[in-house]
Amino acid sequence: MDAFSTIVLVAITLLLPPLLAQVLQKLRRRPSSPTPPEPPTAFPFTGHLHLLLKKPLHHTLAGLAAHHGDIFILRFCSSRVAVISSAATAQLCLGTLDKTFADRPRLPSGKVLSYDWSTMGHANYGPYWRHLRRITTAEFSSPERVQHFADVQVHATRAMARRLSRVPPLAPGGRALVEIKPRLFEMIMNVILDMICTRTTCSRGDGQDDTTGGVSEEAWWFMAMAEETIELSSTVWDFLPALARWLDVGGVGRRLQRLQANRTKFLQSLIEEHEQTEKGAEVTRRRMVGVLLELQKNDPKACSDQLIHSLCISTLEAGTLSSAYTIEWAMSLLLNHPHIMKKARDEIDARIGKPERLLEATDLPKLPYLRCIILETLRLYPVVPLLVPRESSVDCTISGFHIPKGTMLLVNTFAINRDPETWEEPATFLPERFENGRSHGKMAISFGMGRRRCPAENLGMQMVGLALGTMIQCFDWERVGTELVDMAEGSGLTLPKRFPWRPAANLVMILLSIFFQRSSWYTAV
Repeated sequence: MDAFSTIVLVAITLLLPPLLAQVLQKLRRRPSSPTPPEPPTAFPFTGHLHLLLKKPLHHTLAGLAAHHGDIFILRFCSSRVAVISSAATAQLCLGTLDKTFADRPRLPSGKVLSYDWSTMGHANYGPYWRHLRRITTAEFSSPERVQHFADVQVHATRAMARRLSRVPPLAPGGRALVEIKPRLFEMIMNVILDMICTRTTCSRGDGQDDTTGGVSEEAWWFMAMAEETIELSSTVWDFLPALARWLDVGGVGRRLQRLQANRTKFLQSLIEEHEQTEKGAEVTRRRMVGVLLELQKNDPKACSDQLIHSLCISTLEAGTLSSAYTIEWAMSLLLNHPHIMKKARDEIDARIGKPERLLEATDLPKLPYLRCIILETLRLYPVVPLLVPRESSVDCTISGFHIPKGTMLLVNTFAINRDPETWEEPATFLPERFENGRSHGKMAISFGMGRRRCPAENLGMQMVGLALGTMIQCFDWERVGTELVDMAEGSGLTLPKRFPWRPAANLVMILLSIFFQRSSWYTAV
């Protein structure tokens, strides 16, 4: 045998075994289960990315589910996305396979908006996430903390109602037009600010400021900033190739950086003001920022500036918009169903008294129908119509389909909450469906499930209950004209109304009729 043949033989002997091992390994990894169906509308390179441009996305995905089943696959450029549209499959993913889908996809916008994925909503499941969750639960959202700040919630709610009573009527002794959403936002912002630091916004409260409508400029500014944060989360920009993002198509990257700088400046001002307020003063109520600063003093590594910023911004942005949107949807539904509004007011008058006193946080357990209204509102208009995306950390099987590691998971809560196989008359506003446990066992995913379930559910339900109950108790509400309030949905990570800022002729500026005997209660507030 010549030298060349010897070299070839040695090479084959050395290289063939590892090559065979790789082939056998790939064969063993090849899934025995099929992959979920994929809509045939994919484009070269971008896949189904064009679907993100169809608004609102949850309706688009619900339509695809009707053709392709409760689970199907989309491709956003190089990203693989599994879409879930049934309660049973969601229960499997968020229950049985909860840990498998406990991570978050590392989207470029999230890196900027979450301080390098350091917020509780963006961090992957693990020790750091559990650390954030413990702090949030102990210092902000536990039942004990919620009740500890119940007086703050009641005060903010009554202050909003008092300002509503001062809005100038269209005619002497007549009705007044009010913008609900910014007032609700400011009220909730004040509550959350008071829970995390010694700071509230300032409002004129007389309703005569043409530029702010009686709402503080800071509340208007922060509301716009929070809505821009939602707008820039999970956009087409996130899935474009690195070159396209570097070119900054649409200026999204520049907007993200500018937004993040403004958020950081605002957060730093809150922390510095809190430190100045508590310096040398007796601390009468423990607040989250104070606790975090104390933890940082004792162990800087366990509580960095980034962690404090992350907890504060996620608490403020998530808590304000979600609760304000829910109350706005509830009021719109009640205006379109005045008999339900009357039933709720009759319950309040019967259980609390008319007109002896105003609603307290401790009264909410006595008002089951009010709670049914909130649950039905969340069923029809969930705060997050597509749950915040998750990502599989290992290969798994869902409903007989193979789901590879690294697949993004979208759960269409909007479609699940309106599934006709689960709910009778699913598109009808019917709070009675939640009375006396009638809907026990039926899944309405409004706050998520499993490890990633919203930790502030108790706080959110109490704030919404107080605000909605007070507005029903204190005022008589009517629509403008005879047409129904427009219930068209907006788009984004959360679910806003599509036309929240239209004039009275378009039915979103809500008509308020104040009874003298009701509005006079505010003299004692």
